[in-house]
Amino acid sequence: MHHGAKSYVENVDLSIKALSIAGKIIPLVINQGKGQFSDVCSTYAHYFMYTIEEFRKRHSRVMWPALSMPVFPLSILLRCASIDRVVFINNWLFTTNPSPSLSCAQIHAATNLLIQEYPDFAIVMRSVNSLLDQSLLKSLMENGYRLVRSRRVYVLDCTSQHYLRHHNTQIDLKLLKNSPYCVIDCHKALEKQIVRMADLYRGLYLSKHSRLNPQFTSDFFRLTLKENIFAYRALEKDGRIDGFATYFVQDDRINSAVAGYERGLSQRVGLYRMLVAIVVSEAARRNLKLNLSGGAGHFKSLRGAVPVEEYDAVYDRHLPRHRRLAWATLMMAGRLAERERPPAV
Repeated sequence: MHHGAKSYVENVDLSIKALSIAGKIIPLVINQGKGQFSDVCSTYAHYFMYTIEEFRKRHSRVMWPALSMPVFPLSILLRCASIDRVVFINNWLFTTNPSPSLSCAQIHAATNLLIQEYPDFAIVMRSVNSLLDQSLLKSLMENGYRLVRSRRVYVLDCTSQHYLRHHNTQIDLKLLKNSPYCVIDCHKALEKQIVRMADLYRGLYLSKHSRLNPQFTSDFFRLTLKENIFAYRALEKDGRIDGFATYFVQDDRINSAVAGYERGLSQRVGLYRMLVAIVVSEAARRNLKLNLSGGAGHFKSLRGAVPVEEYDAVYDRHLPRHRRLAWATLMMAGRLAERERPPAV
């Protein structure tokens, strides 16, 4: 709030406020709908632009003119409905946000307050996990929120030793144990690697995947390390780190957060596998469930993680009909995507 969101996320220029509920301080992100292009704060970027990017990557032979015919009407609908005019409750600008653990009465009070303060905005709570946030999800629905499928994440239960039955998990842990890399978590050592970690993150999430991902700056990594917002673990060899993983602990779970690794090295080195093994080991040590976030679904399933739907909870009952129609369309599209469950491994 003091330095502005853009100091930490280059492709975000938003107003950030705080909501106090029974002593809990929860961030509010206010998007005026004026062209934000990070998927962590733009509904249009997340549901439309990112989806188109992924489709074109997977179906490169499909000609854009053929694709544009069914796509453009949806784009026009979302734009005309001011789909990005949103107040986000509990949006930390992370891909996976901490659960706010709000009661039904607290959600009701917060919703009424925000309707009065922002009568022309949809109210959205991101990262509602259908497995780990069942009580929150029920309370949101009781308060009239609609559930719009956001993405599929993968959750690994490390509260027992069952995850060790998976051969791939055993291989990853053995690889980590025998690796020439050292795992470092010392703040003083990691502070010297801030720029390197920012470069590794951007090389992976922005260059390889999409520039719609949050473009975190070096100051973001410096702040989250200094304030212990994330726990950091890095793979270091000969004074150089080639990979890092972060996570945060919350009650009954560990949430995997941002990561990065040197893409110029051979996959045989196993940097990604070792980074996942580090976080899995930490979850097992704490006897917690592990939210491994989205992506690399087959890889995570082979290690015992189960697919779980994650939702945006949307309150739009106070908005005009054409704007509610846009959210209803996204909700129906999400239900269709939800049926496409990956095969069991």
